[in-house]
Amino acid sequence: MKKVLYILGFVAIVVLVACNAQQSVSKIEPEKGDAQVQNSKKNILFIAVDDLKPLLSNYGESQMHTPNFDRLAKMGMTFTNAHVQYAVCGPSRASVMTGANPDKTKVWDLHTDFRESSNLISMPEYLTTQGYETTAVGKIYHKGSSAKGHDGKSWSMPHQLPDDFDPITGEPAFSYYQDSETKKQMTALIEEAKAKGINRGGKLRNYVFKRLKPSTEGSDVSDTAYQDGLYTQTALKQLSDLEKSGKPWFLGIGYQKPHLPFVAPKKYWDLYDRDKIELAKFQQLADGTPKFAYHSFGELRAFSDIDNDLRQGDVLPEAKQRELIHGYMACISYIDAQLGILFDELEKRNILDDTVIVLWGDHGWHLGDHTEWCKHSNFEQATRIPFMFAGPGVEKNQNSHHPVNLVDLFPTVFELANVPQSSQTDGKSLLPLLDDDTSTTIDMDYAYHQYRRNKKMGYSIRTDRYRYTEWHDNNYRSYDTYDASNIKGRELYDYEKDPLETRNLIKDSEYLIVAKELKAKLKSHLVE
Repeated sequence: MKKVLYILGFVAIVVLVACNAQQSVSKIEPEKGDAQVQNSKKNILFIAVDDLKPLLSNYGESQMHTPNFDRLAKMGMTFTNAHVQYAVCGPSRASVMTGANPDKTKVWDLHTDFRESSNLISMPEYLTTQGYETTAVGKIYHKGSSAKGHDGKSWSMPHQLPDDFDPITGEPAFSYYQDSETKKQMTALIEEAKAKGINRGGKLRNYVFKRLKPSTEGSDVSDTAYQDGLYTQTALKQLSDLEKSGKPWFLGIGYQKPHLPFVAPKKYWDLYDRDKIELAKFQQLADGTPKFAYHSFGELRAFSDIDNDLRQGDVLPEAKQRELIHGYMACISYIDAQLGILFDELEKRNILDDTVIVLWGDHGWHLGDHTEWCKHSNFEQATRIPFMFAGPGVEKNQNSHHPVNLVDLFPTVFELANVPQSSQTDGKSLLPLLDDDTSTTIDMDYAYHQYRRNKKMGYSIRTDRYRYTEWHDNNYRSYDTYDASNIKGRELYDYEKDPLETRNLIKDSEYLIVAKELKAKLKSHLVE
């Protein structure tokens, strides 16, 4: 009898251990529902284009040769009234990459790393917690204000900055120039600097650039003689690695053109007739606009072929304007060709239609309007960007003029890709605008942005028709107490009647009610 009880007890222990073991295994294995959710997550192709304004054929600019932007437009949604939160690289990219507004990232310049100024994480980093492989090539963050590894925490596979340039031309001088005469002169200047004890780094670069720094170049070279052609080829290799992982993936591609200097292979310059290029129609300061709303385009004046004595209100010579605009257009067509290579590869792999694609510019660019060049303002040409979505959940071949923000990017991508939203983001999902139901909309009827001038911060809202701006003094930020007496200037523009912003309407009696309503909207945005 004791032997029987012993055997039964042993069997019971074995059964109990087996049950516990099975329970432990079930805890570490994904639930069936989780696996289904993971499998339903979409791949994300994230295309950033530096300094790109909507000078594109799909935005109605018929003079532009951009067939692959047209191709993307036919695949999904083109937002025609999209705006950045801060019109310069560092703050704009910190904002979109964290999903947070500039006063939350506390990045208002080209030097601050959001990881040092805040407790925020990046959205690619968030995606890694959701089972994604993430990687990128090129300029995603501003290089001068990102952590080691181009914000290494963002990437589960290392970010790449390739340097395997076309062996026929070799490496461009200072990453920019392939013209043989320019390279020859720069080599001589480098030797001259070294003879004076200037041997390396920024001092050597500055020595050369103070003496020779062309604003444009159109050498007869291949696409991979310049950086952006390399970025495309590297992205294709990264795509293969991502697909091998078996996980949903995020691939970021950051193109550097059309940022200055305007360098692109000659074949893209040849697409345009310089004599037929249209110059900005309004080349003077607007009537009634505070002078501090403008700048004197120091970024452009740093080039050796630009008169460094030019200031606000000064107009560049017509020949130089045409050259610069020609270069900007050539660079855009260079990037357009890179998009074609990417889309062809996705199509070849049979994943084009199943990939969430977003393309964006980090801000616009003045091309002589208001006598301005570069970005660095709250005017339309500086804040308005191309913003395009395609892929599952996006109705094809449509556009929307509803005001939207670049900070809306990741909330929208997350919803399209079936990723849970991050609680960190200030933006909103634009999905109601992306489907074929035209009766659905979003609850915000304006875009918003800001720009600093010394101790003044100009905050703006842009509706479908108007832009209203307040310039707050004494280093005010939106997390401070709103004080109307601290406002040192206001602006109001009516884009239906005055699309070129020729006149500040803030004191016009016909717009008193409009100004009051827009002020209430801006104040509500700042104090929320």
